[in-house]
Amino acid sequence: MMRFAAALMALALAGCGRPSGAGGPPAVATSVAVTSGSTLIGAMHDAYEGKWFRTISFLQNNTRYTTTGAEEKSQWYEHLQAPSKLRIAFLPATLKSGIIQVDDRVATFDNARRVDIRRSVNPLLLLTSAVYTQSPAATMRALDSLDVNTGVFRADRWRGQNVYVVGAGQGDTTSSQMWVDRDRLLLVRFIQRERRGSRITVSDIRVEKYQEISGYPIATEFLIVRDGKPFWREAYANVRVNETLSPDLFDQTRWVNAPIAQ
Repeated sequence: MMRFAAALMALALAGCGRPSGAGGPPAVATSVAVTSGSTLIGAMHDAYEGKWFRTISFLQNNTRYTTTGAEEKSQWYEHLQAPSKLRIAFLPATLKSGIIQVDDRVATFDNARRVDIRRSVNPLLLLTSAVYTQSPAATMRALDSLDVNTGVFRADRWRGQNVYVVGAGQGDTTSSQMWVDRDRLLLVRFIQRERRGSRITVSDIRVEKYQEISGYPIATEFLIVRDGKPFWREAYANVRVNETLSPDLFDQTRWVNAPIAQ
C-alpha cells in the first residue's frame, strides 16, 4: 500500500525558488522582443537550441510534510531523456515500483506489475527539458493541456528578480501559470490548478535551486507549497549528464528487467 501511495504521489507530481544568483546560470541573449506567451516559449527554445542536455540521471531525495508537522523521507532514482521521457524507480529498486512517462503517457508500476496507465502532462518535465528541445508549437499545445492561458502575459518581480508570467493577471495566485526568469529564460515557478473529483487543488511549485553541471543549468531542488505551507520538497544528488541510456529504460514491457544505473 505504501508503494502504491508513492506511485500516486509521483503521478500527481507528474501531472502537476529561484535560480541561484552570483555563480548561477548566466543571462542569455534573445533575438526577438518577448511580449506574449508564444514569443516567450519561442525565445526559451531559441536561446538554448542545441545547447541543452540530452539525458540526465540522478538520485532524488524527497521530503513530504504531513498535516501533523512530521516529515516523511523517501528516495527515487530517475532517468530523463529529452524532450519527454522519464523513468522513476522508487528505492530500494528491489521493490520494482515506480513510473515510466513517454510524452503524455504515464504508466505506474507496483511490485513489478503495471497498475495504472493514463494521459498526463508533467509541467516540470515540459518546462525544464522539453521546451528547450522540442518545437515551440508542441510546447504551446502542452501548456493548453495544462490549462495555462497563454494569451495572458505580464512582466513581474519574483524574489528580487525580473520575470515573465504567462497564464494569470496581477494578483491571481490560483490559475495555472508559469513564471520564467527574464534574463536566463529558466522556469522559476509553476502554479498548477487541478480538479480532483469535487475538490480543487492548487500547487505552487517553486524551483529553489539551479546548478551548473557539465555546462548546463540543471534545476536540482523544488518545493511545492499548498495552502501556504510546504507540502513536498525534492533535491537531486549525484547528477550525471549526457550518458547513453538504454531504450529499455523507457519501455513499459521491460520495466522489471531494465537495469537502472545508480
